[in-house]
Amino acid sequence: MRESMLSRRYALALADVAQKDGQLERVRDELNALANALSSSPAFRVIARTGRLSREQKRAFFRRISGDLRLSRHTARLLDYLVQKRRTALLPPLAASFAEEADRRLSLQKARVTTAMPLTEAQRSDLVGKLGGLTRAKIAIEETVDESLIAGFQVRLSGRFFDGSLLGRLNRIKERMAHDG
Repeated sequence: MRESMLSRRYALALADVAQKDGQLERVRDELNALANALSSSPAFRVIARTGRLSREQKRAFFRRISGDLRLSRHTARLLDYLVQKRRTALLPPLAASFAEEADRRLSLQKARVTTAMPLTEAQRSDLVGKLGGLTRAKIAIEETVDESLIAGFQVRLSGRFFDGSLLGRLNRIKERMAHDG
C-alpha cells in the first residue's frame, strides 16, 4: 500500500511540472515505454530492482538510457531521483499512476474497441469522432479483433459497454425467445 501511495504522490508532482512545460503526453509515453521494458526484460528488471549494483552504477545505466532514448528532462530527472532514493522498483506503478493522471488532465478517455475485422482508418476516425461527441472528451482507441463477433463491434468506455456486433444481436434475440417462452 505504501508503494502505491508513494508512486501516486510522485506521479502527481511529475504531472504538475510536465504540464507546465506542455510535456504530459511525452512523459506519459516515455514512462509507459520504460515500465514495459522493465516488465518484459529480465535484465532490465534485475538492474532496476537488485541491490547488487551501486547507486552510481544504476545512475550511469539510467543516464545512458536517458541519453540513448532522448528522454525528456522530466523523465531523466525522475529516473535519477528514483535511483538516488533507491526506488527504481516504483517505476511500473508510477508510470500507471502518471498515465492515469495525464489522461485525466488531457481530458483523454480510453475506449476498448473489439471488432470482427480490423477497422479502416476512415472507420477508426469516424468512431473516435462519434465517441468524442458522446463523451465530450478526446478518445484514444485500444483496438482488438475477435472474429467470433461475426460482424460489427463492441466498445467499452468509461464503465459503459456498447454492443453493436452481430453476435450480440443474436444473443439478445435468443434471450428474448427464451424469456417469451
